Amino acid sequence: MSSKVFIKNVPFVTVIMLNIFAQVKKYDVSNLKSYILVTAIILIANLIWAIIKKNKSYFVYGVTAVALVGSLSALISPSAGSFYVKHIIEGLYLGLFIVAFFPPLFKLDPFTFEFSKKDYPDVITTGNQFLRINLIINYMWAGLFATALVLTTMTYHPDVVINTIIATLLPAALQLSIGLPLTIKLPGYLIQKVSGDKLHFNSITDLFAVMPFGLNKEKAKDVNTVIQFHLSGDQTVNGFLTIKDQICTFNEGEHSNPKTTITCDSRLWLQISNGEVAGDKAYMDGEYEVEGDASIMLKLNDMFAPPEKKKNKPMVAVKETVCEYKSFPAGKIKKIVVFDGGPRGKKHSKTSFMVDNFLKGAEQSGASVECIKLAKSNINECTGCYSCWTSIPGECIHKDDMTELRKKYREADLVVFASPLYIFNVTGIMKTFMDRLLPTLKPYMLINANGDIAHPDRFPEQGEQGFVVFSAAGFPEVDHNFDALKAMYRCWDSHSENSYMMGEFFLTAAEVIVHPVYADRKKAIRNVCLEAGKQIVTQGKIDKELMLTLQDTGVSKEVFQAQADNFWQSLDGKKSYLSSIAKL
Repeated sequence: MSSKVFIKNVPFVTVIMLNIFAQVKKYDVSNLKSYILVTAIILIANLIWAIIKKNKSYFVYGVTAVALVGSLSALISPSAGSFYVKHIIEGLYLGLFIVAFFPPLFKLDPFTFEFSKKDYPDVITTGNQFLRINLIINYMWAGLFATALVLTTMTYHPDVVINTIIATLLPAALQLSIGLPLTIKLPGYLIQKVSGDKLHFNSITDLFAVMPFGLNKEKAKDVNTVIQFHLSGDQTVNGFLTIKDQICTFNEGEHSNPKTTITCDSRLWLQISNGEVAGDKAYMDGEYEVEGDASIMLKLNDMFAPPEKKKNKPMVAVKETVCEYKSFPAGKIKKIVVFDGGPRGKKHSKTSFMVDNFLKGAEQSGASVECIKLAKSNINECTGCYSCWTSIPGECIHKDDMTELRKKYREADLVVFASPLYIFNVTGIMKTFMDRLLPTLKPYMLINANGDIAHPDRFPEQGEQGFVVFSAAGFPEVDHNFDALKAMYRCWDSHSENSYMMGEFFLTAAEVIVHPVYADRKKAIRNVCLEAGKQIVTQGKIDKELMLTLQDTGVSKEVFQAQADNFWQSLDGKKSYLSSIAKL
């Protein structure tokens, strides 16, 4: 038994022994003085031994002081002694309550620090998160000690001996059955819930020693990976981090099949871990290498950060839409036509990336598809002459490609409007195309099912059709960015007799998905659009959750801002960044 454990337990053992002798002597103080004197001598000797061993646990000093005051008072005053020997256990719990409740009020460490910090590295025990966790456990024990104090004063049986046994065992049972299990389980639970400042590491050794304890299980949910580290320079590290089933371990050596391998200077990696250097910027600038799954880099910082304070909530751009999307019978959608208003080619267009995967899913489900690039079409601007409503109903004064495009538009079972966000709306060519669809409507007025005044469909014999909107933007949020584009197409839905919106796909933070760290998000976008294409053909509708998935960047506003700025800064001044960025 170590000296610390011995010193800590002496006050409890002596007090319990004195209580037994007091019961045997029927609380007769005159017959107990020798026992009380021995108890006081033992307590004083233990106190001196604690001072010699430089024991810093005020818990030991506090409990010893309470027991010693009681013992000495019993020797000095018979009345005080009689009271003390009859309430020894109550006095013990009172002392425990005092040393648990009051010291933290005076900025002293909780008494739980003494036995809880031995399980964690110093980097963790010196942090404010660990202090907050121990304060919670400390006051839980203060509550248990107060409860025990009350329980020892209650009458349970008319027989004094039986009553004493119950009054002694019941509080002890409470602490053993509730206090100890909670003390064991609570730290691991609270470390996932209690916020704290980011830890600062003085060495790579400290960093990897802490990581198994610091895994944020909520952020590590569904993560199953092995990260190999090759760190050189001031400190050499060759080891691998395993994250599986919300458990993290670090082992030295080489893993046979890591998912990600990081090669970096140890000083740089320490600066990145401490937040002194932006890891994503250093990666973009080629200051360290990542092989394999680079997307883990986007999650690594969050997975080992303390739970966030309320003011640092992750950015959530997703809001449930209030639009009622149209559903058709399964199998109705057979012919799909895409009108693409973007100027970019497929290699660089994020809008096209979404649409192409949507069409792939639709084709796999049996639909025929046709994609028309409006930028390559001859489309004149609408002059507002209204000849299409008067002198040449259903036609236009311009004899250009719109004659055929209007026909394709109206004969499609599903129309896909695709346009990147340009100044909070569609591109110019897409707006011109939409203007030139006026001949598909009649000039008369009707009150539709929505209660809106609208124009009748000129070609009702073609039946009902659906339409879907795809748009990508660099901003990380839908609200206040896609408002105008969204409003235009929702008005097209509410003011059309036979054309109905079936879905809206707004891709936020689109420019950064070309970076390898966003590989998982790009894969999710691909899968979402592929599934949406299948659903609209096989089910006649699209799950709203698929649309919302595209809007979640998965990082905070601050992280996104830094990454986006780094991305554009790295391209600033180049004649054409398209030739240097990763291709979709």
